[in-house]
Formats: sequence, structure tokens, C-alpha cells
Amino acid sequence: MDKNELRQFSVALRLVEGKDLGAALDIILPYVESHPYVPYSEDVKDIKENFRLMLHYMELGVEDDMRESMYNDMLDKLKGGIRNLRSDYRRRNVDFYKDAYSRASVKTNSFSEKAIRMQMEDFVSDLAMLQLESVEKRDKMADELYLSHYSFMQALFCHIVVSELWTEEQASAIGDIILSPTVDSGDAQVVVSAMMLSVMNNFDINKFRVLVRIYSEAKDEALKQKALIAWTLSVTDGVDSALQLQIMSPLLSRDDVVRDLLDLQKQMVFCMNAENDNDIIQRDIMPTLVKNSNLTSYRLGIEDNDQELRDILDPEADDRSMEEVENKFQKMIEMQKSGADIYFGGFSQMKRFSFFYSLPNWFFPFSLNHPELHRVKDSLKRNRFLTNLMATGPFCDSDKYSFALAVVSVIDKIPSDMIEMMNHGEMPKQQFMSDEEMATPAYLRRRALQDLYRFYRLYRWHNQIYNPFDTDNVLFMACSLFDNTAVSEKRVELGNFLLSRREAILLSKLMPKLQFDGSVAGYLVKGGYYLEMSRDFVEAKECFMKAAYFSGDDIRALRGMAKAAFHSNDLKMAENAYRKLYTLEPDNKSYALHYAIVCSKMGDFEQAAKILYELDYKYPESANVKRVLAWTLMGENKLEQAAKIYAKLLDSDTVGDMDLLNAGYCKWFMKDISGATTLFAEYCENLLKSRKDSSAPDYLSISNILDEDFINDGAMLNCFGITAVEMILIKRITYKLTRDK
Repeated sequence: MDKNELRQFSVALRLVEGKDLGAALDIILPYVESHPYVPYSEDVKDIKENFRLMLHYMELGVEDDMRESMYNDMLDKLKGGIRNLRSDYRRRNVDFYKDAYSRASVKTNSFSEKAIRMQMEDFVSDLAMLQLESVEKRDKMADELYLSHYSFMQALFCHIVVSELWTEEQASAIGDIILSPTVDSGDAQVVVSAMMLSVMNNFDINKFRVLVRIYSEAKDEALKQKALIAWTLSVTDGVDSALQLQIMSPLLSRDDVVRDLLDLQKQMVFCMNAENDNDIIQRDIMPTLVKNSNLTSYRLGIEDNDQELRDILDPEADDRSMEEVENKFQKMIEMQKSGADIYFGGFSQMKRFSFFYSLPNWFFPFSLNHPELHRVKDSLKRNRFLTNLMATGPFCDSDKYSFALAVVSVIDKIPSDMIEMMNHGEMPKQQFMSDEEMATPAYLRRRALQDLYRFYRLYRWHNQIYNPFDTDNVLFMACSLFDNTAVSEKRVELGNFLLSRREAILLSKLMPKLQFDGSVAGYLVKGGYYLEMSRDFVEAKECFMKAAYFSGDDIRALRGMAKAAFHSNDLKMAENAYRKLYTLEPDNKSYALHYAIVCSKMGDFEQAAKILYELDYKYPESANVKRVLAWTLMGENKLEQAAKIYAKLLDSDTVGDMDLLNAGYCKWFMKDISGATTLFAEYCENLLKSRKDSSAPDYLSISNILDEDFINDGAMLNCFGITAVEMILIKRITYKLTRDK
């Protein structure tokens, strides 16, 4: 796979979207000329010739009323040609597409709309007719029917994934088939998933159109929710934007659709946190369950191994253990109900079966009739517990397939009494969710997303295609196509959700899309504080600036802006914010001290000293005030006074590493090199110890520490004319002191 050639297609498409036909041709023609036998190359050459003629006649001064429409027509044709060229390239060079194309080729010439309808409708009618056969014939005929149908559906899935752009007529015909009541819902869902993969990776406005139509018209809720996920994740900025918006507009005016989109966006964030949720379960829940699992099963129930001994030593232990287990189970249930993917960690280890090497198998709704479950179907059907678990367990479809395949490898090793108990349905069952809850749109959507997330995390070639769960892609609600629609009005609610989940990166991506007005000032303050907590001070500063603007210099906004500006080294803004805070509340020690620090950092030592003398009078025991005062005095070249304060700080119980560094500066400025380097050496040793570095200090580690500080404190060093050579010599003397100890 040549990434440069793939990049050519993307660049050319961007130029087409920008309506620069000539530049797009310049990019794509070298590929066409070096691959003269690929499909669609002649179409591109025809466009090139027509464009040449258009330029020629324009140079001759020929007026043409159709010129603009012809130009736009050529743009549309070139756009389609480039996308089809990209599809052809991928089918020949990218493993994901090569594999899908080879699987689709098994059923050559079987994918006309008529053939698809006939196969899907005949399957339903043939299943119904099986009921008229004898029991002896029925099972064998059913196995043959399922084998043939699954083979067709797998090939159809792959065919759609690698298909070229559809015409409106093709899309309309496929939509009619999927929405037909004579087609199995599971088959319809498979086709929708295939269209989703196709559109996300090679945008096709007609496939997009039919996905929106299926969502709008489907009666089956599972199909409807998969279609919602499919068209939503296919929305793309800058690609046929006007047409996309035109197709979506009727839906975006409906409150129920907008609410579903917001819920879908939240559920995607939950999916992205599957690994973190698994860590919580393994750390906080499973140890309790394992600790309290000293139970032995027997024919009619369970028996505690150490019951008599525990009754003697701690008669209340059972009640506490049971309560602890129930609490942990309840926590896990609440995690699931809130949207957490509590099964990802366990089932992610069970995706290594050959079943999951086949791309379509990731997208089939679970069925015991899948041909690759043939060996376990009878065992599972005879086992009441496993049958109930498959039918009502709150697992996504790929996890059910994982579980069924795992049963094959262990069923012969399970003790006979355990098998008997399971066959009689005596295994206790935890009801995580009611049947009503499991039939809701939100639950069906969550299961479909979990299947999709597992595919994008665990499929062998997942990294060769567009991933909607990547951090850069997951916030579909931030897409510009949703600007000025009812969806954009829900972005503040989404922001609050991200804030509550501490999703700093996603929150920062959403911020530019918020509709800023006075009503969101409080939200901006909250967002700014969290970004600040996440050490993203530049983004936090922007939030606080906007909040201060809309709120009229609210104290919280000013305070946040001052701190964020200080940490992002925007001293001018920090000085302005702290000055306002100090003016509003002159008796606030924190505001006064920070204002003095910023003044000192900016070189306004006179203003800093004025504030600090007053603070030192009010708070004579404050070590922080004395630290800033000593630094300010150094800035005023009052080194003797600064040295006295540093001497007291070094002799106090509150001495810190920075006191050693700053006192060292003071001695250095006073030409006491021995005193300065002694303090620098102690400072460096303390830092290395705090980093748990047990090796003897070397010159590089000492130099790196001091270099960083010399850069940060460069303004003060410049005040005293410290040169680069002096810094090098000081570092070398400091290293010698640490080495000789």
C-alpha cells in the first residue's frame, strides 16, 4: 500500500470540493497515466479533454451560457471518478479491502437489486415452508438453507463494503428491499452495517440518502437504531455538504431525533471508556466477588466450605460478606445502566476465534443458526441456562458469539453435575435489566455501538479504515453541518456531560462549537476550571476570557483567567486579571500575593514591593509572602535585605527546594560562588531523590535541572548580567560538589 497514492486521492477530492477542477486534475492525472488500465481512467481523461476545450473557447472569447453548469457537471463527474478510483486502488492494495473483495467475489454476478431481493425474500419464505416438512427432514434442510443464506449474506456484505458509488436508482431499490416486511430484520441490519462501512470510508451521497430513509421509515426498532448509527457516523464536513444537510433537515427539526443524537453521542463516549470501566471493575469490584466466592456447588444448591468455623470466630461475617457482594453487584449494575460497557474487558480476550477473522461475522445479529455455530447449536439448545443467557443476557451480539464459541472448547470439561444443574435451569441468574428495558431504543443502540467498538478495537485490519471512535472523530455533534440546527442547541448539554466525565480532550474540541452568550458563562467557567485541572492552561484561558466577557468580569471568571494566564506564561493578561481582582477585593491575601508575583515577574518590582510590605506587616509569619518579598528585593538589587530573608527561610521548618535555588541565586549575585553552588548542589540532590533516582548524580542530570531553572528565571539572571559562560561554569562547579560528597 502506497500512502502517497492514497493521499493523492484525498488531496484531489478536497480540491474538487473547493471547485478547483484544474488543480484536482493536476493531482489525479499522474496516477491515471501511470495506471492506464484501471477502471474509470478513461472517464478522467474525458474530463481532462472537456476541460481543455472549455479553457480554449474561453481564451478565444466565446460566450457560453452553459459554461458554469458544464463546469459543475465536470466537477461532479470527477468527484465520482476519483472516489471510484480510490475504491479500485484499495481493493487491490489494502488488506482490509482485498480480503472483503475476495469474499465478495465468491458470488460473482449475484448482486443485482433483483437477485438480492429474491435471495432475501426466498430465505424467509423457505424457512416458513420448512414447518410443513417432517421433523427428520426439517433439521437437515434448515442447516442447508442457513449455510447457503449465510454464505450469500457474507458475500453481499463484502460486496457493499467495497462497492463503487451507487446511482439514485440503485439506492432506492436497496431501500425498498431493506424496508420490505418480507425481508428478515437480521438480514436488513447486515446490509445497513455494510452501507455504513462503505459510506464512512468512501462517501456516497446515495448510500447516505438510503440510510437516512431507512431510519425514517423502519418499523423494526433494532434496524432503525442501526440505521441511525450508520447515517450519523457517516456525516462528513466538506463532502457534499449541501446535499447532506438537505437530506437530514426534515429529521433535525424533530425533537425526538435530536434527543436520540445527543444520547448516541453520550453512548459513544461511554464506549471509548470501556478499558477504564474494566479497570474499575477489576480494581474495585472483582476482588470482593473473588474474596467471597468460597462456595461449592452441589446437586440442589450451594454450600459454604468454612461455615462452622466462621460462625464461631465471627458470627456476623456472613451478613457483612453478603452485603458487600450485593453492593458490588449493584455498583456494576448501575455502571451498566448508566451506559458503561462492563463486559468489554472479559470478552475482548475471546475474539481470537477464526470466526472473527471474517469481516461480516462482526456485524451479524446473534443467531444459533449461524453455520459456524453448527457444532455447538445442539448443546446450547439443550442447555436451558445457556439458552436463556443467549436470549436475555445483556450482551452485544459479538460477545454472544464469543461466549457460544468458548462453550465448545470447555463443554466437555464441565463436571456432569454442573451440566445437569444447568440443563435443569437451576443455575442462579442475576437479572441485570428487565425485558422492557432491553427492548428500548437506547439499549438496542448501546448494544449496536458496543459491537461496533469491539470491531474497531479488535478486528485484525481495523487500523486501515476510518475509525469513528478515534478522539478526532468521535464528536460528530461538533460537525459543522449541525451548526445552526437544533443539534447545535444541545452542545452545551453535551459539554456538561463531558465535564462531569472529566473528558478534557473532547471538551476542548467541543468548546469552539458552543454558542456563546451570557447564559453559558457559568458553563464556560466550569469548563475552564476543568481544563486548568488537566493542565491545559491555554484552552482554559480562552474559556475564562469568554466567560469574563459574557459575565462582565465575574470574580470566578477573572480568578480562573488569572491563574490560567499565569501558568501559560501570558503575564500581561495575568497582571490585568489579578489587578482587577486586587482592586475588587484588596483584603484578599491570595489576590494581593499573586498580583505581587506577576508584577515581580514582569519587572515591576516597585509595585510588587509596595504590596508585599503591606502583606508582610499583616501576615508576619507567612513564609510565602517572605519568599515573594525576597525575590522582589533581589529584583530591586537590595541583595543584603533579600539574603537576610532567605537565611531565615533556610533555617525554618517550612524550607522548600525552591528556597535553596533562590537563595543560591542571591549568593551568586553577591559574588559568593561557593555559597551559591553549595545551595545549588543540595537543591539538585533533593530533586534527584524525589525522582527516586538512586544512581550517583552525573553532570548531565545536574546540567538538565539547572538549565531548566536558568531558562525560567532568565529575566532575573539578565538583570545581573549573568552570561552563558558563567552559567556553564556554575553548573560544572555544582556537579563537582555533588560528585565529591
